[in-house]
Amino acid sequence: MKTIIYTDNTLPLAVAPLCQLLNSLCRTVSFTPGRELLRIESSYIRDPISYAELPKSLLIEAAPYDVAFLCTHVPYENNFFFESSAKEVLISFSGWNLLTDLPISNGLVYFIASILCDMQSIGQTHQQNTGCINDFWWDKRGVDVGMRAAFLCGRCRTQASINRDLQEDVDKLLDLVSTASRIGHDVLTTAVKPTGHNETVFDVFLCHNSNDKPAVRELNQSFRVAGIRTWLDEEQLSLGLPWQPELERQIGNIKAACVFVGRNGIGPWQDMEVRAFLNEFVNRGCPVIPVILQDATQIPELPLFLRQMTWVDLRQNYKQNLLRLIGVIK
Repeated sequence: MKTIIYTDNTLPLAVAPLCQLLNSLCRTVSFTPGRELLRIESSYIRDPISYAELPKSLLIEAAPYDVAFLCTHVPYENNFFFESSAKEVLISFSGWNLLTDLPISNGLVYFIASILCDMQSIGQTHQQNTGCINDFWWDKRGVDVGMRAAFLCGRCRTQASINRDLQEDVDKLLDLVSTASRIGHDVLTTAVKPTGHNETVFDVFLCHNSNDKPAVRELNQSFRVAGIRTWLDEEQLSLGLPWQPELERQIGNIKAACVFVGRNGIGPWQDMEVRAFLNEFVNRGCPVIPVILQDATQIPELPLFLRQMTWVDLRQNYKQNLLRLIGVIK
């Protein structure tokens, strides 16, 4: 099944990296980010009027796909999350912050799983909130518990019309949502081992002193919104497992490294990471980019092996230099 995902300018949703993540999980469903602009002209979504008013260029681009997911903050007149019998499905995240503190990206993956179940008759609709993906959500507050549970109930699994191959993909989507939602994380920052032979390849390793974590978290968010797949220790390292072997393995695979230096200087483990990346830089041309953080009172004393690298100073022209840094990484 081929799907395509659109979002309008009312939602802060990183569609391209989300599609990449979902494609790494699913075998029978593929996801493509839409290029055409989604526009909802009216203040409310009305089925079928709003569907008939969708831009022609978008409908032409979506024509080869089995289903198009159209995401917006514009509310439905009937206050539904989504409603359509056609292959285009408008999904409204109006009032999302009143229902849950989980990210919209988690909600989109959850709704995609629900729509796929409905389209392929995987189970039957529950009129009361049970936690199953097939709940109708008459009480929309049930979506918060639903994302944290994210399962297909036993009754739905026993339906004779279940598409087994598609059900496997639905299970993978639900596992992704529940894994992230139970710890309050975004699905895009939750370490999920992809199926198949290809492991996730990260674009940039965020090397930093732990005392600079708040500033690095903020930059990490900017990178992810720009579609950059980041490796940040607190997001990618599994709890309860030794972290050194995983760190060593990733250093050999990641495409680039940012070495963040603030007023706290270079940390002990950060120094070891930098040396490892410099070795990689020599062996396979892995870019190592020193980044001076905003809180640095002066240009820090960079280690000798970093001084020869071109660096980015975020203390001046922050937005311009951040865009420059994002461009270099991409």
